[in-house]
Formats: sequence, structure tokens, C-alpha cells
Amino acid sequence: MPFVTSYHNKEKVLFWPDLASSHYGNNVLQYLDQNDVQFVDKKFNPQNCPQSRPIETLWSILKNMVYDEGWEAKTINQLRRRIAKKLKEIDIKVAQQMFSGIRRQLRKIADNGPYEACSS
Repeated sequence: MPFVTSYHNKEKVLFWPDLASSHYGNNVLQYLDQNDVQFVDKKFNPQNCPQSRPIETLWSILKNMVYDEGWEAKTINQLRRRIAKKLKEIDIKVAQQMFSGIRRQLRKIADNGPYEACSS
């Protein structure tokens, strides 16, 4: 929470986890409740809705760039350097465009359910 409280208005924060079971564990949910963090309940978190997870698209693009032409890492440090290099090659305007409107989209899903946004 220190990052959130330092850089964001907590009332505007909506925690939208992926569907990893650890993100909905009792400890996590209790922590979110104790810290008054709004979060998307698992029943409203769509499994197959790219509109709600642009980060997954970005990870996919990065993965394709890293392993382009069959590239393979021989060491973890080699992989780290390759990832850092490829991250610098991503057009920041493209990345920003991917995430523009995401707050509005997530609120729409949170308020009206996943079908509202993920079916269009």
C-alpha cells in the first residue's frame, strides 16, 4: 500500500487481479478489506476478456520480441539483458494507447458485469 498511498488517490484505486488463486486467498482479501481497497470480486472477473487485461497483450508482444527467430537464453542474466533491450524497443505511444481508457473499461465491468464490456 505504500506505493498506492504515495502516488495515487486510494479512493480511485480498483484492484483488478488476474485469476491466480493466490490473488483471491483469504490473506489477500483480508488485507484489501482492512486497507479499504476496492477490488473486483472473482465472480465478476471474466476469464476471457482481453479488454480487461491489456497487460497480457503487452506481455505477449514482449515475449514474441524476446524469443524472435528462435532466440534462447543460456543464462538468467542473458535473459534479463534481452528483456531489458526489447522493452526499450517497444513504442511508448503504442503501450500508452493499449492502456488508454482502461480505468473506464474496468469500472464499466465492475459496475455492470463482464458481459457489458467483454462482448463488444
